[in-house]
Amino acid sequence: MTSAAPGKLSVWQKLAYAGGQAGNVLTYQLIGTFILPLYTPPAGQGFHNLVPAFVFGLVMFLPRAIDTFFDPYIANRSDRSTHRLGRRRVFMLIGCLPLALFTGAIFFPPLQRESLWNAVFLFTTLTAYFCLFSTYVAPYLALLPELFPHKDENTQVSTLQAGMALGGAMLVSVVAPLFLPEHDPDRSALKLMAGVLAAGAFVLLALPVLFIDERKLVARKEGEAASHLGPLASLKQTMADKAFLSYVMGSTLFFVGFTVVQTAAPNFVEVLLQKPLKDLSLVLGPLFGVAGLFFVAVSPLQKRFGKRRLMIAGAVLLAALMGLGIPLLPSTPSLALPLFAGAGVSIAVFLALPNAMLADICAANAKRTGQRREGMFFGAQGFLQKVSLGAAVTSVSIVAETFGKSIDNPLGVQLSGPLAALFLLGSAFFFFRYPEQQVQAEAAS
Repeated sequence: MTSAAPGKLSVWQKLAYAGGQAGNVLTYQLIGTFILPLYTPPAGQGFHNLVPAFVFGLVMFLPRAIDTFFDPYIANRSDRSTHRLGRRRVFMLIGCLPLALFTGAIFFPPLQRESLWNAVFLFTTLTAYFCLFSTYVAPYLALLPELFPHKDENTQVSTLQAGMALGGAMLVSVVAPLFLPEHDPDRSALKLMAGVLAAGAFVLLALPVLFIDERKLVARKEGEAASHLGPLASLKQTMADKAFLSYVMGSTLFFVGFTVVQTAAPNFVEVLLQKPLKDLSLVLGPLFGVAGLFFVAVSPLQKRFGKRRLMIAGAVLLAALMGLGIPLLPSTPSLALPLFAGAGVSIAVFLALPNAMLADICAANAKRTGQRREGMFFGAQGFLQKVSLGAAVTSVSIVAETFGKSIDNPLGVQLSGPLAALFLLGSAFFFFRYPEQQVQAEAAS
């Protein structure tokens, strides 16, 4: 690596780097939000299940279990790579186009009726998607502490990534549904929307590959080198970092809670509020709108109170709103606007701070061990999040199928709120145990 002033990227280069976050968020937001309406829609919508309910949960979970082994492997290969294009960039190049293609393919099942063949198709495409997601995202996120080694700047760029992520999420959840017809019984419009969004994701994923020359922008500090550890040894050493364990459990449980909300959001609209799917923006528009406005406050607030305290406050606030507010929506639909607008504050904190916190942990660990293993830290976080994504989607589906997901019997959809709250309170507990001052002192030493 050459030592061409790391962290001195132009504004356009920073935007190009952050664009990759918009692309990868767009893919999993698309899957997380619309896979249930396509494969297991609410009762009474004129469209039947494409996958038998008894196998859907298994199909959603197994691809994450397989990717559990792939994620650390890619992360370790990235940490140890000496490729001429850059140890992170080459994996991003390999992954970006296939990731976008399989994202779109998930929404085009072979049969338009309930069938086990659709289950096999969904399992295959989801497995490919998650493995390709690992190939791109773990190396991409590992670039953050390498390109921006200073605490304030990596927090700023992490916030910029969060803004881009919010843009990708809003495109999927707020803007695109506006073009869906009020009645889409065969979900053909939904499929077309998914194909267009997958193409847009490819463009965004390609931006950092094209415009971030890792060889010129990342320098190794004296006493630090690329990792020489194998996958298992590197993963073991990563999981032995107590600060990382507290952080990753808090971050993962927050992610699960938020995923429960976004997965159940179409049901909130069609069942609890009795609106067509095109009105999804009524729920997610206020959430993402307030989140976008609140981003400007995240940086000064974290300087005053610290990242840890903001994450705890965000988790507790979102738990209270979802746990208490969602069950009241059928009787008080006017509550939807303030409820989801308030949730936007927590989502802004969650999107902006975790990557910056993990960058601090990577820097502190590199000072202690003399090895740069950012890929494994972000990879370990990634595979936990993907397993948790499967757990969240599966739990929402099981609760809805068990307790009811129709307008006449909405209890299963209402229980999604308290379910999310349980995960969020667990997140607050683990962030409370995170030793932020110690980590920042080690990183700055």
